[in-house]
Amino acid sequence: MNHNTDFTYKDIQIVCRGNVLTVENSQLRREFDISNGIPRTIGLWSKSSGKHISTEVAEKDFSFIGINMPGSDKSVDYKITGISVAEKEASIFDGERVELELTIHESVQQVFFVRTYMIYPGLSIIASKTSIKCYTSPNVYWGRGRDKMNCNIQEHSLCSCADTLVLHDDLKPVSVVEFSGRTDQTNDVAMEKAVDADTLCGNLLFCKDASGNGLFFLQEAPPSAERRDFEDYDFRVSGAQVFSCGWGIEPQAAGEEELTGYRHVIGIFEDDGVGGGSVLKKYLKTRFPLDTKKNCAVMVNPWGCGCFRSLVSEAFLMDEFRAAGELHATHYQIDDGWQAGKSLMEIEQNNRCAGKDFWAINYELLPNGFESVLHVAETAGVEPALWVAPSANRHYRDWHEFADILFDYYTRYGFRNIKVDFVKIRTKEAEDNLEKMLRYLREKSEGDIYFNLDTTSGQRPGYFMFLEYGNIFLENRYVCHNWGRGYHPEDTLKNFWNLARYMRAQSLQIEFTDPDIINNEFYEKRGGSRPDVYPCDYWAAVAMFANPLVWLAPSRLSAKVKNVYRDMIDLHRKYSSDIFNGEIYPIGQQPDGAGITGFQSHDHDSGNGLFIVYCEHNAPLKGTIDLKFIDPGQHYDFKCINFDGEVMVKDCGGALFALEFEQNCSWKMFRYFRA
Repeated sequence: MNHNTDFTYKDIQIVCRGNVLTVENSQLRREFDISNGIPRTIGLWSKSSGKHISTEVAEKDFSFIGINMPGSDKSVDYKITGISVAEKEASIFDGERVELELTIHESVQQVFFVRTYMIYPGLSIIASKTSIKCYTSPNVYWGRGRDKMNCNIQEHSLCSCADTLVLHDDLKPVSVVEFSGRTDQTNDVAMEKAVDADTLCGNLLFCKDASGNGLFFLQEAPPSAERRDFEDYDFRVSGAQVFSCGWGIEPQAAGEEELTGYRHVIGIFEDDGVGGGSVLKKYLKTRFPLDTKKNCAVMVNPWGCGCFRSLVSEAFLMDEFRAAGELHATHYQIDDGWQAGKSLMEIEQNNRCAGKDFWAINYELLPNGFESVLHVAETAGVEPALWVAPSANRHYRDWHEFADILFDYYTRYGFRNIKVDFVKIRTKEAEDNLEKMLRYLREKSEGDIYFNLDTTSGQRPGYFMFLEYGNIFLENRYVCHNWGRGYHPEDTLKNFWNLARYMRAQSLQIEFTDPDIINNEFYEKRGGSRPDVYPCDYWAAVAMFANPLVWLAPSRLSAKVKNVYRDMIDLHRKYSSDIFNGEIYPIGQQPDGAGITGFQSHDHDSGNGLFIVYCEHNAPLKGTIDLKFIDPGQHYDFKCINFDGEVMVKDCGGALFALEFEQNCSWKMFRYFRA
């Protein structure tokens, strides 16, 4: 079959001549040999540096566990049956791009693959995803716990590989980043580790040369511990060859229904002072379009008071909306307890099959439904938001019915912002059904409905998956209970700082809570400092460069705390547009309770930005911060931001910014302009 193709769109060109397929834009070029029916990378080049990134792959770029592939000693007959190219306009789900699709058929096993490559104008990124449909089952035992059953199968065949590169001589895998969901149980949400083994766990793998240039592999998949993949690793390294593994499709799930695996991304970068972070964040900004004016919020969620369910009533919610208005919050989220089913525990612990009646309004507590409460919300100038828990114990097979319930609440009451809790994507079917619900509601509301995706427990999408549908509710941290991790601003700052190295802060909700309800007994048992060694303005300042999550019942706040939080929320809202227009990077020392640390928002177009710096409990009062992307030959004006306005503090060049604090447990915020 003749597959000759010649396609051009903006700086993107896709050419197929004979058995050589080339995909390129102004930043990179990747060439494939397609002669054996499965694409095999011949080379990958960086156009900006002119460097050869990857050399020839031996056999194939991808494979699926238990499916015989080219290069094996089994009988196979792979053929590419079609090549198509399509321009894709920017949408609420993805950026402007070109998609190249290869349809592949293997006649012996009756297996069908669709291999899709995504390339974006001007980005040094090439991504891929692959779907599978097979009329014979993958030829492998499916048990992991009793893996002696697979003892006659070579180890390297016991994985589904999504993409493969052979690194050029001067490139080496140097670090892998493993992310943790289940933040109820851990304070180590993002751990970067040196590559010291052949198999690695993580969503990100960085490969670099001696100059700091290189590439990263990004897997748009759940965190490692949340995955269902057969293999117990995410990357495999064999000499110079790197395999990005994991489709999210268990071998027993593959069958006559077409299933699509996770997206795997390759990004090329030159040393940018942030380890390739600027290219990564530029891709994430394009990949997960975010209307910051519409979908970034100061969200009050009252669950942090520790007893919300016992307080729910029409009168209480009216008081709450009034108090949220006094805080100048933008949203108030009605959490678990509003529904006729009364409690998430009915689903979580009693395994109740919750239908439409469960998600009706509880008229015992809300005799007028939501109408009276939302009238007060409108008067207070606070947008209502809602909490729900779709049916994880039904693998979301009722997703359409549940979506219709939510759309009804959207059209009748204006609930545009919806927190999705109790997520368990234990099967590919559950994952796909949940995504169908999220996508359906985003589409049907023309992008108006936006989700807060809880990542605190269960088996959840995590930090690089489903972000086209909403942002991340990061933590449930309380000061009032005698169990759990417990809220502490040092922990919150550390977790936020570590995540901000790799993902966009615009996609994170970062909490602060009520300092007047601290359970002293809990913190005595916990050891270390109490959270209130930091004043509550510091608590709120930790969330300044993200979406503040006001994790408390505002009607129960003391006047003193309410006044402080209102001032902090006003400061955030005044500068949030400028903060979110830039890309946000962690600066200073990694938070550990004894350092000077912070965040910097840099606008790569204008060269201007803002930064916030924290002096932790045991930190020195004097220090320096090394700012990112500062032109050493350029002078900048620096202004200190406070509640009264901005004060010029210096006019200087260079990236090293000297600081002096009056006291520990304090913070300062600045902005800078090219002079």
